[in-house]
Amino acid sequence: MSEEIEETTGEEIQDRIEQIEEYVTENPKLVFGGAAAILVIVLAAIYVFAKYLPDENLKAQKAIYMAEFAFAKDSFALALNGNMAYKGFADVAGKYSMTKTGNLANYYAGICCLNLKKYDESIKYLDKFSTNDAILGALKLSATGDAYAESGKFDDAIKYYEKAANFSDNESYTPYFLFKAGLANEKAKKYAEAKKQYETIRDKYPTSEEGRDIEKYIARASAGSI
Repeated sequence: MSEEIEETTGEEIQDRIEQIEEYVTENPKLVFGGAAAILVIVLAAIYVFAKYLPDENLKAQKAIYMAEFAFAKDSFALALNGNMAYKGFADVAGKYSMTKTGNLANYYAGICCLNLKKYDESIKYLDKFSTNDAILGALKLSATGDAYAESGKFDDAIKYYEKAANFSDNESYTPYFLFKAGLANEKAKKYAEAKKQYETIRDKYPTSEEGRDIEKYIARASAGSI
């Protein structure tokens, strides 16, 4: 029985829960009424969240270790795809999609694809990654903007850079995202918008790295808008 559980994928577990719910709905008398039906669903949910997902997350953490090591060495192709000895982020993200580690693997896979110039794949992986963390969430949006910018889709890049800047107010990262939005606006020949973003950096983040040289970018955007 334990071997069968270990081989069951997250999608299969979800399918089984849905099948139980459908069966209960269609055959209420066979499951001894509504109370029993609720019990079946509750027990299935308890198993998934208290046993199955924690176990799967532990497996994912073990599986992702070498991919993280390769990522730290800038071996992005190896980190993404793995090899015969260990899994890459793409495999972990797919096999353990319902776990926290599988979710994080999507972010790493997106960054790997970005560095490998696989921009469409990068966007797909980053879109699958979800987080409430103020920094990581903003970095995800910024990386998505980078993928669009590298593809020449500057309007989309601007949208994501602005989302990154607005995700949380951080003196280290927000001016950086605004600066990238300004550069993308210049690429799109939207000089007035670029100037506004540079001026925001000057006014709100004057001591940031971007703020120290921002006047020359304001002047460049002003000249472009004439």
